[in-house]
Amino acid sequence: MSTRAPAATHAPARLEVLPALDGLRGVAAGLVVLTHAAFLTGFGTTGGLAGHLLARGDFGVSIFFALSGFLLHRGLAHHLEATGRVDALAYAARRFARIVPAYWLALAAVVVATRPDVGVWVLNALALHIYAPDAVIASFGQAWSIATELSFYAALPLAVVLLERVRRGRPSRPLVLLVVALVVTSLLPLVTGPADFGEDLLVERWLPWRAPHFLIGMICAEALRAPDHPVARGLSRLARDPVGCLAVAAAAYLASTTPVAGSLTLDPAHGVALLLRTGLATVVAAALVVPLTLGPTSGLSRVLSRPAVRWLGVVSYGLFLWHLPVFTALYAVTGAEFFRGGLAPLLAAGVPISLLLAFLSHQLVEVPGSRLTSRLLAHRRQRRERHERDEHDAQRTLEERRAETAG
Repeated sequence: MSTRAPAATHAPARLEVLPALDGLRGVAAGLVVLTHAAFLTGFGTTGGLAGHLLARGDFGVSIFFALSGFLLHRGLAHHLEATGRVDALAYAARRFARIVPAYWLALAAVVVATRPDVGVWVLNALALHIYAPDAVIASFGQAWSIATELSFYAALPLAVVLLERVRRGRPSRPLVLLVVALVVTSLLPLVTGPADFGEDLLVERWLPWRAPHFLIGMICAEALRAPDHPVARGLSRLARDPVGCLAVAAAAYLASTTPVAGSLTLDPAHGVALLLRTGLATVVAAALVVPLTLGPTSGLSRVLSRPAVRWLGVVSYGLFLWHLPVFTALYAVTGAEFFRGGLAPLLAAGVPISLLLAFLSHQLVEVPGSRLTSRLLAHRRQRRERHERDEHDAQRTLEERRAETAG
């Protein structure tokens, strides 16, 4: 099963490993943990400026999306250039192994603890819960982003193949198209939004409304392939100033805590407020991802590449999955009232437990699943190569016999 594009004429160089991206993923996970702790304790709305800053920690999800856009687009485009095709089955298997088993394990724990209706947990298991009313489990509410991420996974191979087709003779065309897509999707909240689909649906979290975050990463990946285009050169100049990028990220993040970006609670934003909130999240993600993917080694990249920070990035998926169920369980065990209590005690009790569960999830579920998938795909590749060799040998034998007969 593969999606084909024009055959490659040469194999590209090996992809560069960027360890700082692991660290950035850890920072993003930390932001999400802090924002949920602030929400559950009420600190996000009662804690002054500090609370307002923590209330926008959901921008960490935007950073996750931008990282996915860069890494997955870069990997698929690299494979397509090297082989002339996208192996959709291998891609889907790797994404499934990376995301779904750990997700199902955390969901199973939540289902056992909360006993939702069968229809609700089935929708969550299929990652379709954001498309149905009242299907989000409160103690697993962060899982909306898994559904959005999976929809991006499904769309990406086709997008990469189409971009490769329009690249013919013009290496910069995909970059231009992605920039246009970024502008168009960023303006989507002005055209349609939650009010058009129903307030009980998480429309603003569907892929079209979150596309700008993924597109930032995809644009960075394409900028590496068309470095002479003005957009790529502009991004490269920005990437060489990581301090300036951090200042832009900080300014955009601070602006997002003001009323122009909508409520600091879970209430959905509309129209201009949704446009500004999404746009500011896009700016924050871009200002962090651009210098780490397109710029030289810097103080920022060195800090994010430190072992402790990278380790947090390695277990970030498990931390993302487990922290909210753990926080909710602590409230249930202690009998505390939601939106009351101290932020520090919740973090002090909940973060170590969440990190332990994240580590166990990584070691016992994520790593074994990925290794098994890699072995199965390697075996499949070897069988395919043997089959192709056998076909080649048979064809050559047939041609030799025809030549002998003709002679």
